[in-house]
Amino acid sequence: MGLSASQARFLQLTGRKSNTEYQAQQISFQRLQVANKLSDASNEYQDKMANRKIMYSYNDGSGAKKIDLTYQNYKNFINQQQGSTANSQEKYYLVTQTGKIVVGSEEEKAQLMNTDLDQDGQPKFQATDFIIAENLDDVDLFQNSIKEGVYLFSKWEQQKDNSWGLSSPQGWETMGTGAMTEELDTSDDAQAEADFQKTQTKLQKLDKKLELRLDQLETERQAIQTEIESVSKVIDDNVESTFKVFS
Repeated sequence: MGLSASQARFLQLTGRKSNTEYQAQQISFQRLQVANKLSDASNEYQDKMANRKIMYSYNDGSGAKKIDLTYQNYKNFINQQQGSTANSQEKYYLVTQTGKIVVGSEEEKAQLMNTDLDQDGQPKFQATDFIIAENLDDVDLFQNSIKEGVYLFSKWEQQKDNSWGLSSPQGWETMGTGAMTEELDTSDDAQAEADFQKTQTKLQKLDKKLELRLDQLETERQAIQTEIESVSKVIDDNVESTFKVFS
C-alpha cells in the first residue's frame, strides 16, 4: 500500500473510530436513562406499597363497620353519631381552618341551610358560613386535604354558656371514640406489583439490548484501533523508506 493510499485509509479508519465512540456514548446515555426510569418505577412502587388511608368506623345497627373515609361516606355515615349522645343536636361538619363549612355544591349548601335547624327550629347557618370546594369526590385529594389540615371537623354542640354553636376546628386524629384511624392502603398493592413487574421486565430487556450493542461497538472499536495501528506502521515505514532514498 502506497503512502497516499495508506494516509487515506488512516483517515477513514479514524473517522469510523470516532463514529463508533460517539455511538457508544449515546448508548451509555440511553442506559443511564433506563436506570433512572427503573429507579423512578421502584420508588413509585415503594410509595404505593407504603401509602396509607383514613378509615371511618361506625355502627349501622347491625354491628361495627369500617369504610374508606370519602366525602360521600363522610356525608352518609359520620353523622351516625348524631343522636347517640344525650342531645340529638350534636353533629359534625367538615370545615376549613377558619371554620367555614365545606360543601360540594350550591344545592348542598341550600339543603343544609334549609334542613339543619337548631334546638329552636331555626336555621343554624347563613350563606356566608359556607365555602364550596371542588374535587371533593377525588378520594386521594380529599384524604390528603384532611391529613394536611386543609379540611378539619367541627361539632355543633352546646357551649359553656349553654348556647349552641360550632366547636373549634379539630383534626381527624383528635376526634373521639376512635371514629377515624389511619391504616396501610393495600387495595392497590396487587396492581402496583403487576405494574412494577411489567415496567421492570420491559426496562431490563431494553438495557440488555443496549448492553449487547455496546459490547458490539467496543469489539468494533478495538478492531478499528488494531487496523489503525497497522496502517500507522505502514505509513511510518513508507516515510522512513522515502527519507532513505533522499539521504
